Amino acid sequence: MLCPIYFVLCIWLCMLLRLRPAAVRVTSSPLAQEKRLSSVDLSGHLGRAIWQVAWPVMTGQLLYTLLSVVDMFWVGRMGPATVAAVALGGSVLGVLYSVGQVVMVGVLATASRAAGADNRDGVRDSVRHGLFLALLGSIPLAVLSVLLSGRILAWFGAAPDVVAAGWGYLAILLVVLPGFFAGMVLYAGFQALGDTRTPMFITLFTNVANLVLDPLLIFGWLGLPRMGAAGAALATVLSQSGGLVAMAVILRRRGLLNLRGPVRRGAVKTILDIGVPAGLQAITRPLTGMLMFGVATRYGTEATAAFGIGLRLLQLMYIYLGGLASAGQTLVGQSLGQKKPDRAYEVSRRVLRLAFLLQLGVMPALFLFAPLLVRVFNADPAVIRYGTAYLRVLAPMLIVLGLSTAWDSAQRGAGATRNPMVAALISNWGIKIPAALVFAGPLGFGVTGIWLGIGVSIIVEAGILAIGYYRRRWLHKELAWQQ
Repeated sequence: MLCPIYFVLCIWLCMLLRLRPAAVRVTSSPLAQEKRLSSVDLSGHLGRAIWQVAWPVMTGQLLYTLLSVVDMFWVGRMGPATVAAVALGGSVLGVLYSVGQVVMVGVLATASRAAGADNRDGVRDSVRHGLFLALLGSIPLAVLSVLLSGRILAWFGAAPDVVAAGWGYLAILLVVLPGFFAGMVLYAGFQALGDTRTPMFITLFTNVANLVLDPLLIFGWLGLPRMGAAGAALATVLSQSGGLVAMAVILRRRGLLNLRGPVRRGAVKTILDIGVPAGLQAITRPLTGMLMFGVATRYGTEATAAFGIGLRLLQLMYIYLGGLASAGQTLVGQSLGQKKPDRAYEVSRRVLRLAFLLQLGVMPALFLFAPLLVRVFNADPAVIRYGTAYLRVLAPMLIVLGLSTAWDSAQRGAGATRNPMVAALISNWGIKIPAALVFAGPLGFGVTGIWLGIGVSIIVEAGILAIGYYRRRWLHKELAWQQ
């Protein structure tokens, strides 16, 4: 039953996107040869170009957030143990998925430069080497993780009923880890071209498919087996796999996906030189975030719940900040590929301005309506009190966070990822956790001290990012990856 569903899903996606399975090279006619790779016009209004790339990313991230909400809605009908299993499994997967940043950021930096220079071979080479590295790294990671899926949940202190409900969910998603990593590479290929609309539409279709498949597989409707949390995982796998197929076919049609060719040492080295620091930066936040939950639990369930609610509310900002960051990375890379560092700097300044204005608008609303926002999730007086303190302590930091997003995206887009890595490591490991412990304990601020520690780490990270940005060395970063 599942194989026909999967087959129909893939055909449906291809029909909606008007795809043909045969590869059609866009260089087959003089008109196609004249068409530039980048879908963004950087010679006109830069603000318009930034929004052209940013808004589909924002929409896609909103759809991805809704996907997790739909999963939790259906899983919630299975009882608290299943809900806890999916939530904990999601945290584990978040850490593993951040490893995929190693390849994704490296591909985006190299492919966007190639797209800016209108170098079709360069984009194709970057995507091919990215897929090679993604599979090389993810297959052993997936095998090891699947074998340990039950133990991983137990290591996080999950109760036996949570482990029983969640190990199948986690194992299914871990089996297809290579596919998720490959999807990140293909997405980076689209983003490098400035084409973020195509992945957005694919995400929309996969969300619809997941919405249909979730109840069928979770509850065993239409004669299917009742799979519980594992059904939610399988629904995600089937829908996301259809999206992976669609992205691969589109890139193949554009002549930008060719798996044949030698693996060049220079290309591998450059992608890893860019990607490894980016991966360390990406994995730092979920890891330290889990440790911060441990700090919060010392002050009771209410403090832990407030931290979780506040974190979810602030993560909503990354829907639009992530879109601006993606636009900054792409357009900085394309500008440098065209040998125009002045325009790359101007792109980053525009992103900086937009992020500042957006955060300036959000900050007062978050501060004033903090109690109401927390109450939406939990009406316990202690949770509201702690959650309100969390949002109001961090509200002034939102402007700093917006600036950090712009400074970070400019350097990552240029392939200069070491300074952002250093900023993340120092601020999260060296500042956030120790400061939270000191403020909360010896200095006597209690739960509010945890929030103060987070705020201090945001300021420190912004300072380090600003130093790297205003030195402007990233504007002259060379990516010698053709050897």
